[in-house]
Amino acid sequence: MFRREDTAGNGWRYDLKPIKLTLLTPIGSWSYDDGDLVVVTTKDGARGFMRHHLPTIVEIIPGPVRYRVPSSGSGGETWRAMVVSVGYAEVQADEVTVVVNAAELPETIDRERAERALERAEAIVRDPLTEDLERTRARHAMRRAKARIDFHRRFVEKEKR
Repeated sequence: MFRREDTAGNGWRYDLKPIKLTLLTPIGSWSYDDGDLVVVTTKDGARGFMRHHLPTIVEIIPGPVRYRVPSSGSGGETWRAMVVSVGYAEVQADEVTVVVNAAELPETIDRERAERALERAEAIVRDPLTEDLERTRARHAMRRAKARIDFHRRFVEKEKR
């Protein structure tokens, strides 16, 4: 990021250099290089990374990964968003690589299916005869389903309004 005077005489503005986002899953990958901010979901909340961030690795939990793309000219912005499962993000000075078990783009999320998955998982957790391993798996399924439902509400339904 560097500062320069606006040519229209409006004072100083910040030019943000792009940071590349690479998202890897066992069945596919996505790569973007036109944005300036990557926001991931961690146990401690949302963490954002811009170009020249110190190298680090963070644990990812089910939730959104967002990528801000500045609009040319007017200073506006758009966001790309996807919901991911567990994994990690490796941050380098000019790239964030997100490695997760699964990722879904907004247009591929079926809210009704996620709600059915949540109901099934909750029933397994409530059943007193459920074994510990199965209960643990059901709790993970609940986290994934809740993340998909929340993502759909925040990013898909919001776009339709």
